[in-house]
Amino acid sequence: MTDIPTTDEPTIEGFIAFVHNVMGVPTGAQPDDTTCENAFGLAQDLAFPEIRRVSTRLYRSAVYNLAASFLVQMAPDAENSSPPHFWQNLRNKLGISGFAPGIIQSSSDNGTSQTWAIPEGFKNLSLADLDALKNPWGRAYIAIAQQYGTLWALR
Repeated sequence: MTDIPTTDEPTIEGFIAFVHNVMGVPTGAQPDDTTCENAFGLAQDLAFPEIRRVSTRLYRSAVYNLAASFLVQMAPDAENSSPPHFWQNLRNKLGISGFAPGIIQSSSDNGTSQTWAIPEGFKNLSLADLDALKNPWGRAYIAIAQQYGTLWALR
């Protein structure tokens, strides 16, 4: 088992260790280096940079969780992956391919009715934010980012 490096700055090596140790991706289903690098690079480009001013540890966690969310959305299954179709099965389980235009605010039928209050922070989520909410790593990123700013509709 590879330990996650303890440097405060996010690294590709730290992300790969995160994929194995935190996400629990089996060794036989690990994505190739290019896929990991793409997911990690996107997360570095898009993670809310103000988090770093508060805590480099939180920023590292935010980058790794956002990269994991991207990885779930994009990782292909290798022909000989073990278990077979790991990424496809994970995307199906999480409902990644389904379109979610927003959050249900109310529903009713002839005998019942209910309405959920929409938290203020959810009212202006982007499509990328809604996609991130479909997996636990994206939700972890959004939870961290919403604590620190209003960029990308995070309030």
